[in-house]
Amino acid sequence: MVSNILLKYVNKFRNLRVDRAHGAAPNKPILLLALIELIEQGQILENKILPSPNLFEIFMKYWSILTDRRPNLALPFFHLKSEGFWHHHSNAGYETALRVTTQIKTVSRLREIVAYASFDDELFLLLTNTHDREVIRQTLIDTYFIDFKADIESLIAEEQQIDEYRQTLLQQVKQTFSSLQPLALTETDNPIRTAGFRQAIMRIYDYTCAVCQSYVLTLDGESVAEAAHIIPFNISGNNDVRNGISLCQFHHWGFDRGLISFTNTYKIIVSDLMVEKGPSEWKFRTLKDKKILVPENKEHYPAQAALAWHRENRFRE
Repeated sequence: MVSNILLKYVNKFRNLRVDRAHGAAPNKPILLLALIELIEQGQILENKILPSPNLFEIFMKYWSILTDRRPNLALPFFHLKSEGFWHHHSNAGYETALRVTTQIKTVSRLREIVAYASFDDELFLLLTNTHDREVIRQTLIDTYFIDFKADIESLIAEEQQIDEYRQTLLQQVKQTFSSLQPLALTETDNPIRTAGFRQAIMRIYDYTCAVCQSYVLTLDGESVAEAAHIIPFNISGNNDVRNGISLCQFHHWGFDRGLISFTNTYKIIVSDLMVEKGPSEWKFRTLKDKKILVPENKEHYPAQAALAWHRENRFRE
């Protein structure tokens, strides 16, 4: 039985103010599908929604199968407020700016003014309920993306598999780390497991390089940071998050080639077996003895056994 509250929001979602002038790519429904995905994954646990890397990534996955136009998360994140169930909360000192602003076109400006957004409390409660959430999701698909229904449902199924695998990896930190014995689920790699490992590492390190702490995220969801294996997957077959670390492309390259490694106290060691020229801030030697960024949860720290393997088998002494 459909409750009156659910019916109210189903009607609201069927009648969103969307841009129909440029074909089947309404921004607001895509943003709502992405938010539903993150709530389903348990990535949004409270009614406090930030324009986060997780949201960028999921938003782009939906966007990419629905349009080839240039994406801009700032537009729907700001203009969804016109629907009455989406509310902005300003950063300190920007209360007046938020009240008088009628348009935000860039993510940087959005983050400057808006601290987070929230749904109506009763709507957020509906979205945390499996049945009600699915009714609302299907309403969006059937109303705005009926020609893409099969593609979207395939994406949803794939995202569910990726998230299930990511959660499996996080649960395995309760077990003793085994450096060179493939975990039961990772004896052979596949796109779902690769994506699940990447997603787990990126979220643990907040899309930030553990070495230089660079954080760069493009409007289409691409990050300068990459999910790196400490013991290469083709040797270990091991996607345990303790065998992973987030590194920018430059430091990922140096790590894989043994130009840098890490001590048991998570400090950087640098090989003497290289010649460096160029700006000092890009030289590996300037990193010596600096401590890397480690996860908030100690259970997710790089495993000592994995670091020892890298020092013994990859680091150039």
